[in-house]
Amino acid sequence: MNHFFRRILLAVWLSITAAIVLALLVANLLLDSTWGSAEQDRQLVNFVAQEFATAMRQSPPQVPAQLINRDTLAFDRALQIYVIDLATGRDALARALPSTIGELVTQRDSAPALASTIDDPRLILPSADTPGYLITGYSERFPLALLMTQRGSRPLLFGALLLVSVGVSFVLARFIVLPVRHLREAGHRVAAGDLTARVAHHVGNRQDDIALLARDFDAMTERIGRLLASQQRLMRDVSHELRSPLARLQALQSLARQRFTAGDQTHILDRMDGELERLDQLIEEILTFARLDAQEQITPRRTDLVDLIQTIIDDAAVEVGDDHKDLSYQGPERLLLEVDAGLLHRAIENVVRNALRFTPAGGGVRILLARLPAAVRLAVEDDGPGVPESAIGQLFDPFFQVDDSRSSAAGVGSGVGLAIARRAVQLHGGSIAAENRIPAGLKVMIDLPAGCASSPDDRGAAA
Repeated sequence: MNHFFRRILLAVWLSITAAIVLALLVANLLLDSTWGSAEQDRQLVNFVAQEFATAMRQSPPQVPAQLINRDTLAFDRALQIYVIDLATGRDALARALPSTIGELVTQRDSAPALASTIDDPRLILPSADTPGYLITGYSERFPLALLMTQRGSRPLLFGALLLVSVGVSFVLARFIVLPVRHLREAGHRVAAGDLTARVAHHVGNRQDDIALLARDFDAMTERIGRLLASQQRLMRDVSHELRSPLARLQALQSLARQRFTAGDQTHILDRMDGELERLDQLIEEILTFARLDAQEQITPRRTDLVDLIQTIIDDAAVEVGDDHKDLSYQGPERLLLEVDAGLLHRAIENVVRNALRFTPAGGGVRILLARLPAAVRLAVEDDGPGVPESAIGQLFDPFFQVDDSRSSAAGVGSGVGLAIARRAVQLHGGSIAAENRIPAGLKVMIDLPAGCASSPDDRGAAA
C-alpha cells in the first residue's frame, strides 16, 4: 500500500510541477511579448514629465491643462500616471495613491527609503525635474512575470512553488489512497471471518467512485453476514427438527429388537442401529459446527496436552479393536498450555479418527508433538491413500467429500469433523493444514501459538 501511495504522490506531483513550469514559461513569453508595451509606458511617463517641466520653466510657470486630464493620465487600466502636488500630497485627479507611491511622497527626503521604493518594477520614475510636483507612472502589467524580473526573486519563487506543489500532491495522494487502505484492511478482516467490518464511515460525505466502492463493499459484507446467519440458523433448525423423529425411530427400533429375535431379523436391526447411530452423530456434528462457527471466544484453562492426547489414544484403541492398526505418540512427556480443553480435545480427536478411518489394516497412525520457535505443533500422520492435491485446500470445508479411493476405502464420512477441528483451532488463534506424505498417506498439522504455553518452566519438559 505504501508503494501505491508513493506512485500516486509522484504522479500527482509531476502533473502539478509540469503545470507550474508551463505556466511560468507562458508568463515569461508574455513578459517578452509585452516588453515593448512596458517601454512605451516608460516613454509616455517621460513625455508627460518633460511637458510638465517645460511648462514649469516658463515665466510665469504654467501647468498645461491638456496634460492634467483623465484621458492622458488614466487612459489605460494597466498604466496610471500620477501628478502629485508635493505641498498637499494629493493626486491631480484626486485618485487614491498606491502604497509604493504613498511611501515615496511621505519619505521623499530619505534616500534609503527612496532607493528601496524604486526597486519596485511597477514604478516608473521619469528623468525630468518637476519642482513642486512628483510625476510617476505605475504599471500593473503581469505581476507574476514582473516579479520574475526582480533581482533574487526567482530562487525564492521557485522554492515556494516547489513546497506548494509537494504539499498539494501529498494531500491529493492521501485523499485518493486513504480510502483504498481502509478497504484493504476491511477486506482482511472479512477474510478472517469478521463480517462486522465497515468502510463507509471512513469516506464521509464523499461522492466519488472510491466512496461508492466503499458503500458497495459495506452492502456486500452486510448481505454475506445475513446469508451466513441464515445458513447457520437453518442448520440448527434442521438438526433440531431431525432430532425428534430420530429419537422416536431409536425407541421403535429398541422395541422391535425385543420382539424379534430371529437371526435374519436381528441382522436387519443391527443395520438399522448402525444407520441411526450414524445419523445421530451427523446431527450432533452439525449442531457442534454451527455453535462453534458462531462462537467468538473461548475459556482457556491450564491443560496438559500430553494427557489429553493420551486420553484420545486410549479411547481410539478400544474402537480400533481387531483391525490391527497401530496408534502411537511421539513427543514430550508433559506440555502445559492455556487452552479450552474440550474444544481442543474435539479437534484432535476428529483428526485422529479421520486418520484411523482411512488407514488400512496393518497400517499405523502417529501423533507427533513438538515445540517450534513460534508455535506448538501437533501432527497426525496416517498410512492411508492420501488426498488429491487439488482437494487439499478444501479438506477442512464443511460437508466436503473426497471422491476417490480415500473415501471409498473406509466409507463416506459426514464431512463435518475436520471443519469442526479447523474452527476449534482458529478459536485458539492457531492454524491447521494438511499435506500428502511420500509415498502414501496424509499429514495434518495443528499449530497453536507459543503464547498458549502456560509457563516457561514447561519448556524443559517439552524439549
